[in-house]
Amino acid sequence: MTNTAWADTARRLVHTAALCLGLASTAQAAGWQSAGIVNGARNQHTATELPDGHVLVTGGFDGTAAIATTGILDPVTGNWSDGPNLPGGNRMGHTATPLRNGQVLIAGGSNGTSALATALLFDAQTGQFTTTGNLPTWRSQHTATLLQDGRVFVMGGDQNGGAVSYAEIYNPATRTWTQNAATLSGGRRNHTATLLPDGRVLVAGGENATGALDSMYIWNPANGQWTAGPALPGGPRWQHTATLLPNGNVLFAGGRGAGGTYKPLADVYNTNTGTWAASIAHAPRARHAATLLPDGRVLITGGDDAAGFVAASEVYTPASGFAAYPALIWPRRQHTAVLLHTGTVLAVGGTGPAGVMPWAETTHPATFTQRPTATLPENRARHAATLMPSGNVLVAGGTTASTGTASALRYRPESASASSTWLGTAPMSQVRNFGHTQTLLPDGRVLTAGGWGPGVALNTAEIYDEATDAWTGAPPMQRARFGHTATLLPGGSVLVAGGSSSTPLPMAYAETYDNASHQWQATGSMSTPRSGHTATVLPDGRLMVTGGTDSNGTTPQASVEFYTPATRQWTPGPAMDTPRSGHKAIALLDGRVLVLHGDLSSAQIYDPAANAWSGAALPQAPRSAYTATLLPDGRVFVAGGYVLVGGNPVNSTRTELYDPVRNTWEDGQSLDAACSSHTATLLATGRVLVAGCGASLFDDPVQPGRAPAITGASPATLAAGDTLTLSGLRLTGDSEGSGGGTSQSASHAPMVSVQHADGGPALWLTAQESSATGFTSRAIAAGTPLRPGLYRVTLYVNGLPSNSLLLNGPPSAVGAPNAPTDVTATPGNAQVTVRWQAPVGGTPPASYTVTAQPGGASCTVQHPATTCTVTGLTNGVTYTFTVTANNTGGSASAPPTGGVAPAPGPVVDPGGAQAIPTLSEWGVLLLAALMLLAGLRARRFVVV
Repeated sequence: MTNTAWADTARRLVHTAALCLGLASTAQAAGWQSAGIVNGARNQHTATELPDGHVLVTGGFDGTAAIATTGILDPVTGNWSDGPNLPGGNRMGHTATPLRNGQVLIAGGSNGTSALATALLFDAQTGQFTTTGNLPTWRSQHTATLLQDGRVFVMGGDQNGGAVSYAEIYNPATRTWTQNAATLSGGRRNHTATLLPDGRVLVAGGENATGALDSMYIWNPANGQWTAGPALPGGPRWQHTATLLPNGNVLFAGGRGAGGTYKPLADVYNTNTGTWAASIAHAPRARHAATLLPDGRVLITGGDDAAGFVAASEVYTPASGFAAYPALIWPRRQHTAVLLHTGTVLAVGGTGPAGVMPWAETTHPATFTQRPTATLPENRARHAATLMPSGNVLVAGGTTASTGTASALRYRPESASASSTWLGTAPMSQVRNFGHTQTLLPDGRVLTAGGWGPGVALNTAEIYDEATDAWTGAPPMQRARFGHTATLLPGGSVLVAGGSSSTPLPMAYAETYDNASHQWQATGSMSTPRSGHTATVLPDGRLMVTGGTDSNGTTPQASVEFYTPATRQWTPGPAMDTPRSGHKAIALLDGRVLVLHGDLSSAQIYDPAANAWSGAALPQAPRSAYTATLLPDGRVFVAGGYVLVGGNPVNSTRTELYDPVRNTWEDGQSLDAACSSHTATLLATGRVLVAGCGASLFDDPVQPGRAPAITGASPATLAAGDTLTLSGLRLTGDSEGSGGGTSQSASHAPMVSVQHADGGPALWLTAQESSATGFTSRAIAAGTPLRPGLYRVTLYVNGLPSNSLLLNGPPSAVGAPNAPTDVTATPGNAQVTVRWQAPVGGTPPASYTVTAQPGGASCTVQHPATTCTVTGLTNGVTYTFTVTANNTGGSASAPPTGGVAPAPGPVVDPGGAQAIPTLSEWGVLLLAALMLLAGLRARRFVVV
């Protein structure tokens, strides 16, 4: 073993021992991580989160001149790409404001020689800039504030060395500018402008030709008038930040005073009383950034002080003041620090000791935190849990007090009108100890199939309907099984694959359940038996199956295969780097699939675009029987599990979060109770319900009353071409999200994502219009690959996620075909050729699958072929054959044929040339005798 391997093993052993003894750390301090390089060094630029989650960086100063380039960050992949150049040339010291219609307004700035009056609009849907009306007054280093009515208020700035006193307003509806009639006595630049809770704008500090300013004014959009406020305490302040706090107060931090001295005190203005609170000491700095976090704290980053560039960061908490936060990787000033919808803060560019920089870095200040919820009536393990359209969670089966159960429960999350609770629920028809599956059907009911009952594998299936709180029987599966997978396919049917029989040996047999016909249909078998494997739907609609134990039931395998629903064919895929069973596979937001080993000792990521695997970082502590849940922000939450100590399992309280963009792991808060073989379900509220050893909720903390709330949506079923309308409260947030200096971008325009409940890439909907109580999207583009099942619709604003409404995906666009007819089977040597007639009427099939019983051997051909030969059969064994017609809408099977036994030697092929019959040895002797006798008789009649 190498020194590195020994060190890794030793680390794991020490950590495992500490975990078991309760000594392991339960949380790590959040820190900064590199986020790549934007295309070109820059400061005095802007960074703005777009409606599709990308980040647009525009213009700036590269140390020599203003620039026109733009960069776009995909936060899901972490990749930067070039955006279109700014029309009209170079620009720095401008503003970028997201509008309520999904566009971004770029206003003013300087080309390095002269201030600009031009303005641009960027449309994320087209990826292009267009020009819009010019500002009446050219300016740079100004502020731009998105008002509550959707207009943009631009104030102050620099006009070729002079400070601007005029304010101007942009109306997106008319794409025109108007100058505010009332002006301030004297212009200002390097000031702040803060949107107050009542819609007014607080403008404070700054400087002009007369020096630094201590004055403060409030502008009222209702009448366009200015009102003087109390002067800033401690004298003038400029190059500072001003951030609206959730309680309505405004935090003024940093900056410089008279004579250029750095301000060592922060001040809080009470907007309700119009007075100043006591000043608070903090690290002096200027030209820094201030970012309001979802939990109500303010993150202060970078800047410069009397000693030079600053890397130190600090966090302000209204109740306790300032505290240290991990320092930036690179000291920087005049950078941007924008809060993303994920709760992550992205810092870009700025100037450091080596000059203007292109580097970006991120941090996620919140700790994924546990909170109590309704008490689970009784602990259970190895059960199944399913989120239903109501937002409730169905928990069924498993073991309670080491005894299998048929009981079921429903968890109802808390709401504005009721607290969370567990609801009594009708039990299943039979005990399912473990290894059963629950699948949400397109109609909102839940299909439960198979599992291990008292001493036997089950083939039974039943369906739960929450509307009636009742279970109804479904036709039994064609094979009894447990440890199988059950996956809702894009066509709306459920594919059940593999699992173990009562033997208990794994099987390769697969079958589908069609909800419309209420039938199980044979489909092509996998290439190898599997149990304890995974099945994951890829973005292109294929199903990826990985690993599992092989035919002997004990040996894990590394093989991978894909199932294509339209053809019902299995094809091989690239193998994993190590055999796995009992592992987890999570569909990530970027379309890749994360596979975690059954004991968390290894990890890999599959990329469908490259059809290849790559390594992934390892968790800090191996354990088995854990849960892995994809969070809306793209991270994966891993909770609980057990470790072996002296050969005995010891449950763990540990939780960790994996960031696929950074390929890093971070500790989360520990479970209250050590647990394994539990469930973790992402709720419509955005929280994760962990149920088994008690129940608890996990989420990033958000200050109560701040998050947006969706109360209604239309239509209830999503389809391409639809326009989605949402109603609710606080849909445009309570602040500008990122507060601070002139380079900060207003970010209280809402963003809406649509994501399938099974995970995978999110669809972002651009706004057509939005307000505090409503959101109307642009039409969902034609060809958008929506599939049946539940979708989560979530609105984000100020980095705060709303509750998620659960909407239905579209029903299958293609109807299921009719069944084939006139099926015949002709035996051959270890094979049978099956022929049929194509279905009459209905939707044409895409393919046909012929399945033999017993054994499940199969073959598949594409329509319009009507013959297929099943090979690999055993001579002398009698088989029946089922022909199934398939397309993306479903499948239909003809009745099985009568029994046919393959045999060696040629046989008559009724559809082609006639084969010569074969004779036994006795038959050959008899034929020879007859031929001899016939010859003797013929000689009697020969004429000589």
